[in-house]
Amino acid sequence: MKILTIVLVGLVAGSLHAQTVSSSRVTDWERNRHNVLAYLDAMPDSALEFRPTPGVRTLAGQFDHIISTNLDVAAAVRGLAHGPVLGDSSKFLHDKAALKAYATAVYDYVLETVRSPAAADTTRKFPVYGQPPEAAGRWLELSLEHSVWTLGQVVPYLRLNHATPPAYDIPF
Repeated sequence: MKILTIVLVGLVAGSLHAQTVSSSRVTDWERNRHNVLAYLDAMPDSALEFRPTPGVRTLAGQFDHIISTNLDVAAAVRGLAHGPVLGDSSKFLHDKAALKAYATAVYDYVLETVRSPAAADTTRKFPVYGQPPEAAGRWLELSLEHSVWTLGQVVPYLRLNHATPPAYDIPF
């Protein structure tokens, strides 16, 4: 009886921890969505193809890098080789409304993935972008980190185009 009680307590504690991690992960991704969309709104339409120096991504390309990486990771978490086609780069790299629509569709897909049982699977490890295999939750953490880091690179692009970056919505 004592062993059964210990096992049940462990299962309940593990379940509560998974729910807390899942809830925090959803909150973090919702905040990331809010921040990326706010920075997109701050971007002047005329700055889509702006590059601060030759050889670097355009401003639209920076946003695409954030958004498409998140799409790729969410698809991998779902066990797919590729995510769904949610936008046309020949349009969204040159049209702010199309870029925002693409971002919105991708974040819907990512958040659906984050809320799914696949996001909590710690048994299946898989590579993304040729990196060593990790579990789904770890890939989602890394993608979120990449998203935040790359969004920080957008700040000088905005300032060089006389746009004020919005206040970053932080959790503290």
